[in-house]
Amino acid sequence: MDKITIRAFRAVDEPETCHEFLQEHVRVLADLGVDSVVKPDTSWMNDPGTTVFVAEHPELGLVAGIRLEYAWQDRPLRMQTCVAPMAPQVTPLLNELQPYGNAELCGLWNAHRFAGRGVPWLLIKAAIACASQLGLSTVVTFIAEYVAPYAEKVGFSPIDGIGQNGRLVYPIPAIQTWAMALYDATTLSNVNSVIRKDLISLRVRPRQFRTEQPKQSELFVVYDLLLDQQMVRGFEAVIESRRLFAA
Repeated sequence: MDKITIRAFRAVDEPETCHEFLQEHVRVLADLGVDSVVKPDTSWMNDPGTTVFVAEHPELGLVAGIRLEYAWQDRPLRMQTCVAPMAPQVTPLLNELQPYGNAELCGLWNAHRFAGRGVPWLLIKAAIACASQLGLSTVVTFIAEYVAPYAEKVGFSPIDGIGQNGRLVYPIPAIQTWAMALYDATTLSNVNSVIRKDLISLRVRPRQFRTEQPKQSELFVVYDLLLDQQMVRGFEAVIESRRLFAA
């Protein structure tokens, strides 16, 4: 059984990992034949509001990644940059969500050397489980059609009034991309009860390990999603109280 670690960190804290993330993402875009159309922005690497999620394999290294980019008032989300030329109504929508804590789920890639195992699904789950740590009320995404069903599983729905039920042809005529939004990142009220339980488990215990089977093969997954240092101190206090009780 393959083992991977899925962990989260703020982009500004790990510049070397961010650089590797970027290189791997560019390589995947080249494999898909869209590297001449899609030019990854590097500004997120210096953004304190960007949280990076990576999947690491003990032999193969970094095999997949995704980002949550916080919506700042003076910095448009990349979704707006991509979608507004085709659907200008996306701009007022994002402006409306921004004051309440909004972020974009973006930059998803999965290296071909570790493809076909469902790692994008695990990364999306991890990112949405972390939304509460980041104070997010909503999350938006502009995501490839083949992974849109994963986004739907965690509560995303197509944005009405954009393209054809949220679907747009982008970045080339052969590819459809979905504009989607998760309007309830706090309670996840529209999520299937089994998946919601899974997300809540990762939310309340962001450091854990388990066997996952997103596709045919099982994976042993170590999650390290703890970002909030106040949570760290809280967990340490619980552990210490248990130790004293056991003594």
